[in-house]
Amino acid sequence: MSSTTNPPGSTGSTLSAAAEDHALVSVPAAERRSGHQLALSPVSVATALVVFAIAGFTVVLAGFTVGLVVGALVAAFGVFLGRALGRMAFETGMSSTITSRFFGFGLRGSSIGSAIFAFMILGFLAMESALLYQGTLLMFDLPDSWAIRVLLYGLMTLLWIGLAVFGLKLALRASGVLTAVTLLVTIYMIIHIYVIEGADPMGVFRYAGVVPGGLWPKFEAAVSVMGATAGTIALVTTDFARYCRTRRDVTVLAAAGPVTQNVLMTVLGSLVVIGGMPDVVTYLMDHDKNLTPEAAGAAGSDFVMQNTGAFFVIFAAWLGFVTIYAAQAKAQAINAYSGSLSLVNLVDALTGRKPGRAAMVVVGNVIALVMIGAGILEKFSTYLAYLGAMTLGMCGVMIADYYLVRRARYDSRTHRVEKWNWAGVITLAVSASIGMVLMATDVFALGFLVSFVAALLLYPLLRKWLPEGTGTSFAASEEAVEEAEGEDIGGHQDHA
Repeated sequence: MSSTTNPPGSTGSTLSAAAEDHALVSVPAAERRSGHQLALSPVSVATALVVFAIAGFTVVLAGFTVGLVVGALVAAFGVFLGRALGRMAFETGMSSTITSRFFGFGLRGSSIGSAIFAFMILGFLAMESALLYQGTLLMFDLPDSWAIRVLLYGLMTLLWIGLAVFGLKLALRASGVLTAVTLLVTIYMIIHIYVIEGADPMGVFRYAGVVPGGLWPKFEAAVSVMGATAGTIALVTTDFARYCRTRRDVTVLAAAGPVTQNVLMTVLGSLVVIGGMPDVVTYLMDHDKNLTPEAAGAAGSDFVMQNTGAFFVIFAAWLGFVTIYAAQAKAQAINAYSGSLSLVNLVDALTGRKPGRAAMVVVGNVIALVMIGAGILEKFSTYLAYLGAMTLGMCGVMIADYYLVRRARYDSRTHRVEKWNWAGVITLAVSASIGMVLMATDVFALGFLVSFVAALLLYPLLRKWLPEGTGTSFAASEEAVEEAEGEDIGGHQDHA
Protein backbone atom coordinates (compact mmCIF):
# COMPACT_ATOMS: atom_id res chain seq x y z
CA MET A 1 0.00 0.00 0.00
CA SER A 2 1.39 3.35 -1.03
CA SER A 3 0.31 6.52 0.69
CA THR A 4 1.14 10.17 0.83
CA THR A 5 0.08 13.23 2.77
CA ASN A 6 -1.35 16.17 0.84
CA PRO A 7 -1.76 19.87 1.42
CA PRO A 8 -5.14 21.48 2.16
CA GLY A 9 -7.47 21.44 -0.81
CA SER A 10 -5.93 18.39 -2.42
CA THR A 11 -8.70 16.23 -1.00
CA GLY A 12 -6.30 13.44 -0.32
CA SER A 13 -4.70 11.83 2.70
CA THR A 14 -3.58 8.28 3.40
CA LEU A 15 -5.15 6.40 0.52
CA SER A 16 -4.32 3.27 -1.41
CA ALA A 17 -2.56 4.21 -4.62
CA ALA A 18 -3.53 0.87 -6.09
CA ALA A 19 -7.21 1.64 -5.58
CA GLU A 20 -7.07 5.30 -6.52
CA ASP A 21 -4.35 5.40 -9.19
CA HIS A 22 -3.42 8.69 -7.48
CA ALA A 23 -6.76 10.20 -8.49
CA LEU A 24 -6.87 12.20 -5.26
CA VAL A 25 -3.33 12.19 -3.95
CA SER A 26 -0.10 13.75 -5.13
CA VAL A 27 1.97 11.29 -7.14
CA PRO A 28 5.00 10.38 -5.00
CA ALA A 29 8.52 10.93 -6.31
CA ALA A 30 9.20 7.19 -6.42
CA GLU A 31 6.50 6.74 -9.05
CA ARG A 32 7.45 9.62 -11.32
CA ARG A 33 8.63 8.75 -14.84
CA SER A 34 10.42 10.29 -17.78
CA GLY A 35 8.60 12.33 -20.39
CA HIS A 36 9.47 9.80 -23.09
CA GLN A 37 7.83 7.00 -21.11
CA LEU A 38 4.71 9.07 -20.53
CA ALA A 39 4.47 10.34 -24.11
CA LEU A 40 2.75 7.17 -25.33
CA SER A 41 -0.46 8.11 -23.51
CA PRO A 42 -1.20 11.42 -25.31
CA VAL A 43 0.06 9.90 -28.57
CA SER A 44 -2.47 7.12 -28.11
CA VAL A 45 -5.22 9.70 -27.62
CA ALA A 46 -3.99 11.73 -30.59
CA THR A 47 -4.29 8.79 -33.01
CA ALA A 48 -7.95 8.01 -32.30
CA LEU A 49 -10.48 7.77 -35.12
CA VAL A 50 -12.04 11.12 -34.28
CA VAL A 51 -8.66 12.84 -34.63
CA PHE A 52 -8.23 11.21 -38.03
CA ALA A 53 -11.59 12.74 -38.95
CA ILE A 54 -10.60 16.21 -37.73
CA ALA A 55 -7.30 16.13 -39.63
CA GLY A 56 -8.86 14.91 -42.87
CA PHE A 57 -11.77 17.36 -42.70
CA THR A 58 -9.40 20.28 -42.11
CA VAL A 59 -7.51 19.53 -45.32
CA VAL A 60 -10.71 18.92 -47.29
CA LEU A 61 -11.86 22.41 -46.29
CA ALA A 62 -8.64 24.40 -46.54
CA GLY A 63 -6.30 22.38 -48.74
CA PHE A 64 -3.09 20.57 -47.86
CA THR A 65 -0.72 23.53 -47.54
CA VAL A 66 -3.02 25.68 -45.42
CA GLY A 67 -4.07 22.64 -43.39
CA LEU A 68 -0.49 21.66 -42.61
CA VAL A 69 0.52 25.25 -41.72
CA VAL A 70 -2.47 25.55 -39.42
CA GLY A 71 -1.65 22.13 -37.98
CA ALA A 72 1.87 23.31 -37.13
CA LEU A 73 0.54 26.54 -35.56
CA VAL A 74 -2.08 24.70 -33.52
CA ALA A 75 0.54 22.15 -32.47
CA ALA A 76 2.77 24.99 -31.22
CA PHE A 77 -0.18 26.49 -29.33
CA GLY A 78 -1.01 23.07 -27.89
CA VAL A 79 2.59 22.56 -26.75
CA PHE A 80 2.52 25.97 -25.05
CA LEU A 81 -0.74 25.16 -23.25
CA GLY A 82 0.35 21.64 -22.33
CA ARG A 83 3.67 22.88 -20.94
CA ALA A 84 2.07 25.75 -19.02
CA LEU A 85 -0.65 23.59 -17.46
CA GLY A 86 1.65 20.59 -17.14
CA ARG A 87 4.02 22.52 -14.91
CA MET A 88 1.14 23.18 -12.50
CA ALA A 89 0.22 19.49 -12.39
CA PHE A 90 3.90 18.64 -11.97
CA GLU A 91 4.07 20.92 -8.92
CA THR A 92 0.86 19.66 -7.29
CA GLY A 93 1.12 16.06 -8.47
CA MET A 94 -2.59 16.22 -9.28
CA SER A 95 -4.75 15.77 -12.39
CA SER A 96 -6.07 18.81 -14.25
CA THR A 97 -9.44 18.96 -12.47
CA ILE A 98 -7.88 18.68 -9.02
CA THR A 99 -5.14 21.16 -9.97
CA SER A 100 -7.86 23.66 -10.89
CA ARG A 101 -8.76 23.66 -7.17
CA PHE A 102 -5.33 25.10 -6.43
CA PHE A 103 -5.18 27.53 -9.33
CA GLY A 104 -8.20 29.36 -10.66
CA PHE A 105 -11.38 27.90 -9.21
CA GLY A 106 -11.18 26.61 -5.64
CA LEU A 107 -12.48 23.39 -4.11
CA ARG A 108 -16.15 23.85 -4.99
CA GLY A 109 -15.44 25.89 -8.08
CA SER A 110 -13.52 22.99 -9.58
CA SER A 111 -16.90 21.39 -10.20
CA ILE A 112 -17.14 23.69 -13.22
CA GLY A 113 -13.92 22.23 -14.58
CA SER A 114 -15.27 18.73 -13.94
CA ALA A 115 -18.43 19.58 -15.88
CA ILE A 116 -16.38 20.90 -18.80
CA PHE A 117 -14.09 17.88 -18.77
CA ALA A 118 -17.08 15.52 -18.58
CA PHE A 119 -18.72 17.34 -21.52
CA MET A 120 -15.48 16.98 -23.46
CA ILE A 121 -14.76 13.33 -22.68
CA LEU A 122 -18.33 12.08 -22.99
CA GLY A 123 -18.69 13.99 -26.25
CA PHE A 124 -15.70 12.15 -27.67
CA LEU A 125 -17.11 8.89 -26.27
CA ALA A 126 -20.30 9.59 -28.21
CA MET A 127 -18.54 10.61 -31.44
CA GLU A 128 -16.23 7.61 -31.45
CA SER A 129 -19.22 5.29 -31.00
CA ALA A 130 -21.11 7.04 -33.80
CA LEU A 131 -18.12 6.70 -36.14
CA LEU A 132 -17.80 3.00 -35.32
CA TYR A 133 -21.53 2.56 -35.90
CA GLN A 134 -21.33 4.11 -39.37
CA GLY A 135 -18.29 1.97 -40.23
CA THR A 136 -20.14 -1.17 -39.11
CA LEU A 137 -23.12 -0.33 -41.31
CA LEU A 138 -20.81 -0.04 -44.29
CA MET A 139 -18.87 -3.20 -43.50
CA PHE A 140 -21.95 -5.42 -43.30
CA ASP A 141 -24.19 -3.40 -45.63
CA LEU A 142 -26.76 -2.89 -42.86
CA PRO A 143 -29.73 -0.49 -42.95
CA ASP A 144 -29.75 2.46 -40.57
CA SER A 145 -32.91 1.34 -38.78
CA TRP A 146 -33.96 1.74 -35.15
CA ALA A 147 -33.55 -1.98 -34.57
CA ILE A 148 -29.94 -1.85 -35.82
CA ARG A 149 -29.24 1.28 -33.78
CA VAL A 150 -30.53 -0.29 -30.59
CA LEU A 151 -28.55 -3.47 -31.26
CA LEU A 152 -25.20 -1.93 -32.21
CA TYR A 153 -25.21 1.02 -29.82
CA GLY A 154 -26.46 -1.29 -27.06
CA LEU A 155 -23.63 -3.77 -27.63
CA MET A 156 -21.01 -1.02 -27.85
CA THR A 157 -22.29 0.62 -24.67
CA LEU A 158 -22.14 -2.66 -22.77
CA LEU A 159 -18.61 -3.20 -24.09
CA TRP A 160 -17.43 0.26 -22.99
CA ILE A 161 -18.99 -0.17 -19.55
CA GLY A 162 -17.44 -3.60 -19.12
CA LEU A 163 -14.01 -2.42 -20.18
CA ALA A 164 -14.13 0.71 -18.01
CA VAL A 165 -15.19 -1.25 -14.92
CA PHE A 166 -13.34 -4.55 -15.35
CA GLY A 167 -10.85 -4.34 -18.22
CA LEU A 168 -9.21 -0.93 -18.05
CA LYS A 169 -5.75 -2.22 -17.06
CA LEU A 170 -5.76 -4.66 -19.97
CA ALA A 171 -6.78 -1.91 -22.39
CA LEU A 172 -4.04 0.38 -21.09
CA ARG A 173 -1.36 -2.29 -21.32
CA ALA A 174 -2.32 -2.90 -24.94
CA SER A 175 -2.40 0.82 -25.85
CA GLY A 176 1.13 0.89 -27.25
CA VAL A 177 0.56 -2.15 -29.44
CA LEU A 178 -2.83 -0.92 -30.64
CA THR A 179 -1.45 2.53 -31.45
CA ALA A 180 1.35 0.95 -33.48
CA VAL A 181 -1.14 -1.31 -35.29
CA THR A 182 -3.36 1.66 -36.14
CA LEU A 183 -0.44 3.57 -37.64
CA LEU A 184 0.79 0.50 -39.53
CA VAL A 185 -2.65 -0.16 -41.03
CA THR A 186 -2.82 3.52 -42.04
CA ILE A 187 0.55 3.20 -43.77
CA TYR A 188 -0.72 0.03 -45.48
CA MET A 189 -3.70 2.01 -46.77
CA ILE A 190 -1.37 4.71 -48.10
CA ILE A 191 0.75 2.09 -49.88
CA HIS A 192 -2.40 0.58 -51.35
CA ILE A 193 -3.59 3.96 -52.64
CA TYR A 194 -0.32 5.20 -54.12
CA VAL A 195 1.62 2.06 -55.03
CA ILE A 196 -1.08 -0.45 -55.93
CA GLU A 197 -3.77 1.91 -57.21
CA GLY A 198 -1.22 4.34 -58.66
CA ALA A 199 -2.63 7.58 -57.25
CA ASP A 200 -0.46 10.69 -57.62
CA PRO A 201 0.74 11.97 -54.21
CA MET A 202 1.48 15.38 -55.73
CA GLY A 203 -2.24 15.76 -56.29
CA VAL A 204 -2.67 15.68 -52.52
CA PHE A 205 0.04 18.27 -51.91
CA ARG A 206 -1.50 20.56 -54.54
CA TYR A 207 -5.05 20.10 -53.27
CA ALA A 208 -6.57 23.55 -52.61
CA GLY A 209 -9.64 22.64 -50.55
CA VAL A 210 -13.34 23.28 -51.06
CA VAL A 211 -13.60 26.60 -49.22
CA PRO A 212 -13.82 29.35 -51.86
CA GLY A 213 -12.02 32.68 -51.73
CA GLY A 214 -8.54 33.68 -50.77
CA LEU A 215 -6.13 32.64 -48.07
CA TRP A 216 -7.99 34.02 -45.03
CA PRO A 217 -11.27 32.08 -45.51
CA LYS A 218 -9.29 28.85 -45.84
CA PHE A 219 -7.10 29.70 -42.85
CA GLU A 220 -10.15 30.58 -40.75
CA ALA A 221 -11.93 27.36 -41.75
CA ALA A 222 -8.90 25.24 -40.83
CA VAL A 223 -8.36 26.93 -37.46
CA SER A 224 -12.08 26.73 -36.63
CA VAL A 225 -11.93 22.93 -36.88
CA MET A 226 -8.46 22.10 -35.62
CA GLY A 227 -7.75 24.99 -33.26
CA ALA A 228 -10.69 24.23 -31.00
CA THR A 229 -8.99 20.98 -29.92
CA ALA A 230 -5.88 22.69 -28.52
CA GLY A 231 -7.39 23.03 -25.05
CA THR A 232 -8.60 19.44 -25.17
CA ILE A 233 -5.20 17.87 -25.74
CA ALA A 234 -3.65 20.30 -23.24
CA LEU A 235 -5.99 19.17 -20.45
CA VAL A 236 -5.32 15.52 -21.29
CA THR A 237 -1.57 16.21 -21.23
CA THR A 238 -1.94 17.91 -17.85
CA ASP A 239 -3.28 14.70 -16.36
CA PHE A 240 -0.16 12.80 -17.37
CA ALA A 241 2.21 15.62 -16.38
CA ARG A 242 1.69 14.87 -12.68
CA TYR A 243 3.77 11.73 -13.25
CA CYS A 244 6.78 13.64 -14.64
CA ARG A 245 10.11 13.62 -12.82
CA THR A 246 11.38 17.01 -14.00
CA ARG A 247 10.16 20.11 -15.80
CA ARG A 248 12.09 18.97 -18.85
CA ASP A 249 9.97 15.81 -18.86
CA VAL A 250 6.90 18.02 -18.82
CA THR A 251 8.13 19.72 -22.00
CA VAL A 252 8.75 16.38 -23.73
CA LEU A 253 5.30 15.16 -22.72
CA ALA A 254 3.61 18.41 -23.75
CA ALA A 255 5.04 18.16 -27.28
CA ALA A 256 4.03 14.53 -27.93
CA GLY A 257 0.27 14.83 -28.22
CA PRO A 258 -0.11 18.11 -30.15
CA VAL A 259 2.60 17.28 -32.71
CA THR A 260 1.13 13.83 -33.34
CA GLN A 261 -2.43 15.10 -33.47
CA ASN A 262 -1.96 18.22 -35.57
CA VAL A 263 1.05 17.46 -37.77
CA LEU A 264 1.45 13.69 -38.20
CA MET A 265 -2.28 12.98 -38.38
CA THR A 266 -2.78 15.88 -40.81
CA VAL A 267 -0.27 14.35 -43.21
CA LEU A 268 -1.57 10.79 -42.83
CA GLY A 269 -5.21 11.87 -42.94
CA SER A 270 -4.61 13.94 -46.08
CA LEU A 271 -2.88 11.11 -47.93
CA VAL A 272 -5.73 8.70 -47.15
CA VAL A 273 -8.72 11.03 -47.51
CA ILE A 274 -7.67 13.10 -50.52
CA GLY A 275 -5.71 10.45 -52.38
CA GLY A 276 -8.23 7.71 -51.68
CA MET A 277 -11.38 9.67 -52.53
CA PRO A 278 -11.56 8.47 -56.19
CA ASP A 279 -11.50 4.85 -55.01
CA VAL A 280 -14.16 5.63 -52.40
CA VAL A 281 -16.41 7.13 -55.10
CA THR A 282 -15.90 4.06 -57.29
CA TYR A 283 -16.65 1.76 -54.34
CA LEU A 284 -19.92 3.58 -53.62
CA MET A 285 -21.03 3.49 -57.25
CA ASP A 286 -20.26 -0.23 -57.49
CA HIS A 287 -22.40 -0.91 -54.41
CA ASP A 288 -25.26 1.37 -55.47
CA LYS A 289 -25.89 1.44 -59.23
CA ASN A 290 -28.37 4.30 -58.79
CA LEU A 291 -25.70 6.71 -57.57
CA THR A 292 -24.45 9.31 -60.04
CA PRO A 293 -20.77 10.31 -59.89
CA GLU A 294 -21.82 13.61 -58.30
CA ALA A 295 -23.94 11.89 -55.63
CA ALA A 296 -21.17 9.38 -54.93
CA GLY A 297 -18.66 12.21 -54.61
CA ALA A 298 -20.90 14.01 -52.12
CA ALA A 299 -21.39 10.80 -50.12
CA GLY A 300 -17.63 10.21 -50.11
CA SER A 301 -17.01 13.73 -48.80
CA ASP A 302 -19.49 13.09 -46.00
CA PHE A 303 -17.43 10.03 -45.02
CA VAL A 304 -14.53 12.26 -44.00
CA MET A 305 -16.29 13.65 -40.94
CA GLN A 306 -19.24 11.33 -40.39
CA ASN A 307 -17.91 7.89 -41.33
CA THR A 308 -14.13 8.01 -41.07
CA GLY A 309 -13.95 4.28 -40.40
CA ALA A 310 -15.24 3.75 -43.96
CA PHE A 311 -11.75 4.46 -45.31
CA PHE A 312 -10.34 1.63 -43.19
CA VAL A 313 -13.14 -0.70 -44.34
CA ILE A 314 -12.81 0.18 -48.03
CA PHE A 315 -9.01 0.00 -48.25
CA ALA A 316 -8.22 -2.68 -45.65
CA ALA A 317 -11.48 -4.68 -45.48
CA TRP A 318 -11.58 -6.99 -42.44
CA LEU A 319 -8.13 -5.90 -41.31
CA GLY A 320 -9.25 -2.29 -41.22
CA PHE A 321 -12.57 -3.10 -39.56
CA VAL A 322 -10.95 -5.13 -36.78
CA THR A 323 -8.28 -2.45 -36.35
CA ILE A 324 -10.71 0.40 -35.78
CA TYR A 325 -12.65 -1.61 -33.22
CA ALA A 326 -9.54 -2.85 -31.39
CA ALA A 327 -7.96 0.59 -31.31
CA GLN A 328 -11.17 2.37 -30.36
CA ALA A 329 -11.98 -0.14 -27.62
CA LYS A 330 -8.90 1.09 -25.78
CA ALA A 331 -9.80 4.74 -26.31
CA GLN A 332 -13.44 4.19 -25.37
CA ALA A 333 -12.53 2.35 -22.17
CA ILE A 334 -10.40 5.32 -21.16
CA ASN A 335 -13.10 7.81 -22.18
CA ALA A 336 -15.77 5.98 -20.18
CA TYR A 337 -13.51 5.65 -17.12
CA SER A 338 -12.31 9.24 -17.37
CA GLY A 339 -15.81 10.60 -17.80
CA SER A 340 -17.05 8.64 -14.79
CA LEU A 341 -14.40 10.14 -12.52
CA SER A 342 -15.26 13.63 -13.73
CA LEU A 343 -18.92 13.00 -12.90
CA VAL A 344 -18.00 11.64 -9.47
CA ASN A 345 -15.89 14.72 -8.76
CA LEU A 346 -18.72 16.95 -10.01
CA VAL A 347 -21.25 15.39 -7.62
CA ASP A 348 -18.76 15.31 -4.74
CA ALA A 349 -17.62 18.91 -5.16
CA LEU A 350 -21.18 20.24 -5.29
CA THR A 351 -22.98 18.05 -2.76
CA GLY A 352 -20.36 16.24 -0.69
CA ARG A 353 -21.93 12.94 -1.72
CA LYS A 354 -19.66 10.22 -3.08
CA PRO A 355 -21.39 8.13 -5.75
CA GLY A 356 -19.75 4.90 -6.85
CA ARG A 357 -17.52 5.08 -9.90
CA ALA A 358 -19.17 2.04 -11.55
CA ALA A 359 -22.55 3.76 -11.34
CA MET A 360 -21.08 6.89 -12.90
CA VAL A 361 -19.64 4.79 -15.75
CA VAL A 362 -23.20 3.77 -16.57
CA VAL A 363 -24.47 7.36 -16.22
CA GLY A 364 -21.67 8.63 -18.46
CA ASN A 365 -22.51 6.13 -21.18
CA VAL A 366 -26.18 7.06 -20.97
CA ILE A 367 -25.23 10.72 -21.43
CA ALA A 368 -23.12 9.72 -24.45
CA LEU A 369 -26.12 7.93 -25.96
CA VAL A 370 -28.21 11.06 -25.46
CA MET A 371 -25.52 13.05 -27.29
CA ILE A 372 -25.62 10.56 -30.16
CA GLY A 373 -29.40 10.82 -30.29
CA ALA A 374 -29.09 14.61 -30.39
CA GLY A 375 -26.95 14.28 -33.54
CA ILE A 376 -23.52 15.17 -32.18
CA LEU A 377 -21.82 13.65 -35.24
CA GLU A 378 -23.76 15.89 -37.62
CA LYS A 379 -22.92 18.89 -35.40
CA PHE A 380 -19.28 17.91 -34.99
CA SER A 381 -17.79 21.28 -35.97
CA THR A 382 -20.20 23.24 -33.77
CA TYR A 383 -19.50 20.95 -30.82
CA LEU A 384 -15.73 21.40 -31.23
CA ALA A 385 -16.07 25.19 -31.44
CA TYR A 386 -18.17 25.53 -28.27
CA LEU A 387 -16.01 22.98 -26.49
CA GLY A 388 -12.97 25.06 -27.45
CA ALA A 389 -14.50 28.18 -25.89
CA MET A 390 -14.98 26.34 -22.60
CA THR A 391 -11.69 24.44 -22.47
CA LEU A 392 -9.57 27.40 -23.59
CA GLY A 393 -11.40 29.68 -21.17
CA MET A 394 -10.61 27.21 -18.39
CA CYS A 395 -6.96 26.98 -19.49
CA GLY A 396 -6.74 30.78 -19.61
CA VAL A 397 -7.99 31.17 -16.03
CA MET A 398 -5.57 28.58 -14.64
CA ILE A 399 -2.60 30.02 -16.55
CA ALA A 400 -3.46 33.59 -15.49
CA ASP A 401 -3.78 32.56 -11.84
CA TYR A 402 -0.53 30.60 -11.69
CA TYR A 403 1.76 32.70 -13.89
CA LEU A 404 0.34 36.25 -13.83
CA VAL A 405 -1.12 36.48 -10.32
CA ARG A 406 1.02 34.03 -8.32
CA ARG A 407 4.16 34.55 -10.46
CA ALA A 408 4.64 30.77 -10.79
CA ARG A 409 5.16 30.36 -7.05
CA TYR A 410 3.69 27.38 -5.24
CA ASP A 411 4.46 25.98 -1.78
CA SER A 412 2.40 22.98 -0.72
CA ARG A 413 2.99 23.83 2.96
CA THR A 414 1.53 27.33 2.82
CA HIS A 415 -0.80 27.27 -0.17
CA ARG A 416 -4.42 27.91 0.78
CA VAL A 417 -7.35 26.67 -1.29
CA GLU A 418 -10.59 28.60 -1.35
CA LYS A 419 -13.90 26.80 -1.54
CA TRP A 420 -14.91 29.20 -4.33
CA ASN A 421 -12.51 31.38 -6.29
CA TRP A 422 -15.16 33.79 -7.56
CA ALA A 423 -12.73 35.69 -9.77
CA GLY A 424 -12.01 32.48 -11.67
CA VAL A 425 -15.62 31.35 -11.86
CA ILE A 426 -16.80 34.73 -13.16
CA THR A 427 -13.91 34.99 -15.62
CA LEU A 428 -14.65 31.56 -17.10
CA ALA A 429 -18.36 32.32 -17.43
CA VAL A 430 -17.71 35.66 -19.14
CA SER A 431 -14.85 34.57 -21.41
CA ALA A 432 -16.55 31.36 -22.59
CA SER A 433 -19.82 33.21 -23.20
CA ILE A 434 -18.08 35.88 -25.28
CA GLY A 435 -16.49 33.27 -27.52
CA MET A 436 -19.73 31.31 -27.92
CA VAL A 437 -21.76 34.41 -28.78
CA LEU A 438 -19.18 35.49 -31.37
CA MET A 439 -19.38 32.08 -33.03
CA ALA A 440 -23.15 31.63 -32.71
CA THR A 441 -23.80 35.02 -34.34
CA ASP A 442 -21.19 34.43 -37.07
CA VAL A 443 -19.33 37.56 -36.02
CA PHE A 444 -16.04 35.68 -35.61
CA ALA A 445 -15.59 31.98 -36.32
CA LEU A 446 -12.55 31.77 -34.04
CA GLY A 447 -14.37 32.94 -30.92
CA PHE A 448 -12.72 30.21 -28.83
CA LEU A 449 -9.40 32.05 -29.21
CA VAL A 450 -11.10 35.21 -27.96
CA SER A 451 -12.23 33.21 -24.91
CA PHE A 452 -8.62 32.33 -24.12
CA VAL A 453 -7.34 35.88 -24.49
CA ALA A 454 -10.28 37.30 -22.54
CA ALA A 455 -9.59 34.91 -19.66
CA LEU A 456 -5.93 35.92 -19.53
CA LEU A 457 -6.82 39.63 -19.44
CA LEU A 458 -9.90 39.55 -17.22
CA TYR A 459 -8.77 37.23 -14.42
CA PRO A 460 -5.90 39.37 -13.06
CA LEU A 461 -8.22 42.40 -12.97
CA LEU A 462 -11.00 40.55 -11.17
CA ARG A 463 -8.50 39.03 -8.75
CA LYS A 464 -7.56 42.54 -7.62
CA TRP A 465 -11.22 43.40 -6.99
CA LEU A 466 -12.02 39.95 -5.54
CA PRO A 467 -8.84 38.99 -3.67
CA GLU A 468 -8.27 35.62 -2.06
CA GLY A 469 -10.98 34.76 0.46
CA THR A 470 -13.61 37.16 -0.88
CA GLY A 471 -17.11 35.77 -0.39
CA THR A 472 -15.87 32.34 0.58
CA SER A 473 -13.92 30.36 3.16
CA PHE A 474 -10.84 28.20 2.88
CA ALA A 475 -10.72 24.41 2.70
CA ALA A 476 -9.21 23.08 5.92
CA SER A 477 -6.95 20.06 6.00
CA GLU A 478 -9.43 18.08 8.07
CA GLU A 479 -12.27 18.80 5.65
CA ALA A 480 -10.11 17.96 2.67
CA VAL A 481 -9.17 14.62 4.21
CA GLU A 482 -12.79 13.87 5.08
CA GLU A 483 -13.91 14.61 1.52
CA ALA A 484 -11.19 12.37 0.13
CA GLU A 485 -12.40 9.28 1.96
CA GLY A 486 -14.03 6.97 -0.51
CA GLU A 487 -12.90 5.20 -3.62
CA ASP A 488 -12.39 6.63 -7.09
CA ILE A 489 -13.52 10.20 -6.25
CA GLY A 490 -12.07 13.18 -7.99
CA GLY A 491 -10.00 13.64 -11.08
CA HIS A 492 -10.45 12.09 -14.44
CA GLN A 493 -7.91 10.42 -16.77
CA ASP A 494 -5.74 8.88 -14.06
CA HIS A 495 -3.51 6.46 -15.90
CA ALA A 496 -0.33 7.12 -17.73
